[in-house]
Amino acid sequence: MAERRYKGYRIYAYIALARLFAELNLDLRQPDLETQVAQALARYDRRVTKEEILHAIRSNSHMTEKVLDHLVEEGFAKVLHDEKGYDIRITIPGVLHLRQYHQFYREIYSRELAEHYRYVRSPDWLT
Repeated sequence: MAERRYKGYRIYAYIALARLFAELNLDLRQPDLETQVAQALARYDRRVTKEEILHAIRSNSHMTEKVLDHLVEEGFAKVLHDEKGYDIRITIPGVLHLRQYHQFYREIYSRELAEHYRYVRSPDWLT
């Protein structure tokens, strides 16, 4: 049986952060992004689950946990837990990090992203 190779948690963290940002329905390039994010987070009433992050990074629960731990430790996301389950949200520092490094991640991980989405179309929120 072939062993599954991981791409590394940093590429997965980038994909997860982009997925969380997509929930806000904003543009990374828009002016006054920080104010817009604060307003979008204040009115945001949906939730992103661990399952949705697992699906976005297309990995297993161990890697999903590692990625989420990293995002929380860096202050880029917060994970809330209630009786309905997990609610994962991007933070303003997470958005600012994504804004600053989005193009860099796209360039440095271009080969890994192409491999990650070899059999399915890359989601619009990752472009």
